[in-house]
Amino acid sequence: MNQTRRRHTLLYIIWLACLAFALPQAVQGAGKETTFRITVLKSSGQPQPGMILKIASRTQEYIGDAQGLITFNYEIEENYTRKAYLYFPSDRDKSVASFTLEPENTTKTFYIDSPQDIVAFKQSQQTFPIEGIVKDDSDNPIMGAVISIQGTGRKTVSDEIGLFRIDADFNHPVTVRVTGMENRSIPIQSFLQNPNEPYVIRMYHKNSSRIYSSVERMPEFPGGMKAFQRYLKRNLKYPPQAKRDSIEGVVAIQFVVERNGRITSPVIVRSLEASMDTVALEVIRNMPRWIPAKDHGITVRCKYSVPVQFKIERPKPVRPNPALASKDSLTRKDSLRIDSLRIDSLGVDSLLTDSLRPFRKLLAGDSLRLEKDSLHLPVDSLRLKKDSLLLPADSLVVRQDSLIGRKDSLTQAPDANATPDKPKKRNIFVRFFRWLFGIKDK
Repeated sequence: MNQTRRRHTLLYIIWLACLAFALPQAVQGAGKETTFRITVLKSSGQPQPGMILKIASRTQEYIGDAQGLITFNYEIEENYTRKAYLYFPSDRDKSVASFTLEPENTTKTFYIDSPQDIVAFKQSQQTFPIEGIVKDDSDNPIMGAVISIQGTGRKTVSDEIGLFRIDADFNHPVTVRVTGMENRSIPIQSFLQNPNEPYVIRMYHKNSSRIYSSVERMPEFPGGMKAFQRYLKRNLKYPPQAKRDSIEGVVAIQFVVERNGRITSPVIVRSLEASMDTVALEVIRNMPRWIPAKDHGITVRCKYSVPVQFKIERPKPVRPNPALASKDSLTRKDSLRIDSLRIDSLGVDSLLTDSLRPFRKLLAGDSLRLEKDSLHLPVDSLRLKKDSLLLPADSLVVRQDSLIGRKDSLTQAPDANATPDKPKKRNIFVRFFRWLFGIKDK
């Protein structure tokens, strides 16, 4: 008895040890719910209310309040990253910004201007303070760079670490000049996308680092554009949410082909949707090296633009086989078609009594199709008194052209020379109507 008790005690201890080991692992693997606070402002610092936030593969939407604040809870998964997208209320199909949901970065601020805001800024000629750092292609700061707002007379120079500050507006670009280097012209939007950090401006020496846009021999993908399209087809991954929403279109991307064929500085010149823009940039960055451009026999750096098309594959419709269609029409050749048979063509529509009203639809149907021997009406189904129909023999008018059938199915008028003891056989329909209306043979 004691041995059995000791054995049970040992099993209980082992079970507790396993539970103590597995429970922390389960808790660690479970997702942790995190609260995110996203603020959307205009470039002027005013709130951008009503912005819509959607999480990829989720149907729920989060709306910004009057202060431009969007607050939501999301359960972070360890081995899976999910992105969130921002939309204007007036355009729920095209995202204007995106970010990755990360537990260590739950508070974000975006500066996004609507087209109406930009028009208002241009009309008011409002200025915005901007900051930037001027560096060369080796990431060294450039002191003494001249920064000016073209057409306004406002200018400044960079300090010893390449930093500068100046007031800019939406009507004039920011121009940067350095002796011996190519001039740069930058729109104000580049500085305002992240106003909390200085915008980095890279300058390149003339000639040696010049980026050409038109040369004698343009850069080329190995194998030509057909090979480039095959590369896109193999490597371009359609975003699941965009595919479910049936979003299609083209993302145009511009990049620089370096002298060694490497792809650098890819930028979107024609946007489609945030997730699709991200996928297109990724596939361009991972391209193999191109054949570099040449000008006057010298290998040079050159800009190049390519379209990245997103199109959902759909099954082709099955075309009908004409041979089968003609064969099907032949099978109906022997059928008796009386689609044009109507009560009005018999001239008895106004003579129907109340006892025949239930059969009006049967007799007047436009799409009535009768096959041979398909009309089966028992005698008991028609209970009509003989005196209820007072029709003269000549009141039944049958137009020969209203019946589409065989020639022998139409009953002709009795021949005057025919012998009275051998009358001609009447059509089954004529006989039925004569019996129905109580018309006797003469």
